[in-house]
Parts: sequence; C-alpha cells; structure tokens
Amino acid sequence: MNHIPFAILEETSSSTPFTREDFLGKIFGNIWSLLINLLALVVLFVVLFLVAYKPVKKYVEKRKEYIEHNIHDAETAKKLYEQKAGEGEKIISDAQKEATEIVAKAEINAKKEADSIIADAAKEASRRQEAATEAIRQEEAASRKAIHDEIVNVALEASKELLGREISEEDNKKLIEEFAANIEKEKEV
Repeated sequence: MNHIPFAILEETSSSTPFTREDFLGKIFGNIWSLLINLLALVVLFVVLFLVAYKPVKKYVEKRKEYIEHNIHDAETAKKLYEQKAGEGEKIISDAQKEATEIVAKAEINAKKEADSIIADAAKEASRRQEAATEAIRQEEAASRKAIHDEIVNVALEASKELLGREISEEDNKKLIEEFAANIEKEKEV
C-alpha cells in the first residue's frame, strides 16, 4: 500500500470538499511514479506474454490438435465399426437364410426318404402277401391231393371189402374218379 503523506491526510480530514487539482494530484500523485508504474505494468505484460502466453498457447494448440486427431480417429473407428457391423449383419442374415434352406432341404429329403421307405415296405408287404397266398394255394392243393389220395385209398379198401374180390386197375380208376367227382360236387354246394 502506498504511504500517503501526512499533510494529505490532514487535508482530507477537514470538511472542505476536494478541488479539481487536489483530486488529480491525489490520483496521479507524482507523474514519475505514474510513468514508472505504467512501465512496470508494460514490462510485466511483456514478460507474462513471453513466459506464460506463448507456452500456454503452444500447449493449447497441441491439445487442440490432439483432440482433433482423437475426434478424427474416433470418426474413422465409428465408420469402420458401422461397416463391420453391416458386414456382420449381412453374414448373420446369409447364415440364417442358408440354415433355413438346409432345414427345408433336409425336410424334403426326409419326406422323400420316408415315402421311399413306405413304398418299399408296401412293395415288400405285397410281395410277402402274394408269396403267402401262393404258399396257401400250394398247401391247399397239396392238402386236396393228400385228401384225394386218402379218400381213394379208403374207397379202394372199402370197395375191396364190399366186393370181396380184387378190382381191376381200370375199374379202380373209374370208381375213384366218380367218387372224387361226387365229393368235389358236394364241396362246391
């Protein structure tokens, strides 16, 4: 704080108002003092400019470039991410389509295979049924022949006992054929 001369304090303490000269004198005081203070202020600004402003300005510029570089890198990374995300979505979409196609083909193949198996089973069942029918026919024919032969033998034996003599081969055949024909007629009725 500046020391105010004692005389000035006495003048201010009096009840008289300031005059213009007194006011200017109190504000500026000594002109040399004012000039030295102004010169010190200018030197202070120059020193602050050289010492603080330029390094701070360089730091601010470097920081600005760093931030701009980071923003540019972030934008580039964002574009790359969006591109890769689009490619990923396309790959996922293609994979889903391919999976759907594979499932559809598998269903079609399974249906064809099932139809083929069913058709083969039907053919096999039909073949077995025909074979069984043929076997039944053969067994029936064999049974008829066996029954026929048994009936002929029984009839021969019965006729031998009834007649009490031996029948000729020709008479035997004739009797057997008549007997068999009668049995067949009875069976049909």
